[in-house]
Amino acid sequence: MTDRYTSIVDVLMLPYRDDGRMPLLRRAHDQYAPGQLTVVGGHLEDGESPLEGAIREAEEELGIWINPRDAEFCGLFQFVAADGARRLGAAWVTRAWEGTPTNNEPDKHSELLWAEPGDPPRDCHPYTQGVLRHFVEGTMYAVITAEPAATGGVA
Repeated sequence: MTDRYTSIVDVLMLPYRDDGRMPLLRRAHDQYAPGQLTVVGGHLEDGESPLEGAIREAEEELGIWINPRDAEFCGLFQFVAADGARRLGAAWVTRAWEGTPTNNEPDKHSELLWAEPGDPPRDCHPYTQGVLRHFVEGTMYAVITAEPAATGGVA
């Protein structure tokens, strides 16, 4: 008998402004992926649905509230890190929210910037690069692989 697969589940929310830009957060230097840009998201917590988790992450990180009816599922991703570790991520996109997006967690993020998903900054984390690329392409499922010993590409 083989071991049952287990994975961290990432929940991602992609707020989308009328000008086509999405918020990216630069990780503080004492956080996971220090100095790199990431999409809004985090880990699914016990007892919540993936959509509830994505909405919670947007509230925690950006200080905005999203009505679940305004969130549209846009992808399921498996990220394979350079060391072979794997994680699953579920993503939603929204064009509607309450509040003004700000860097609501300055202890975790040093910067909030708005970027064009089809032309993201080069210093995005490989997972973020892949999520944005597949969002633009309309891909609903993808495996995103970080290149060994790389700080940035995806396969």
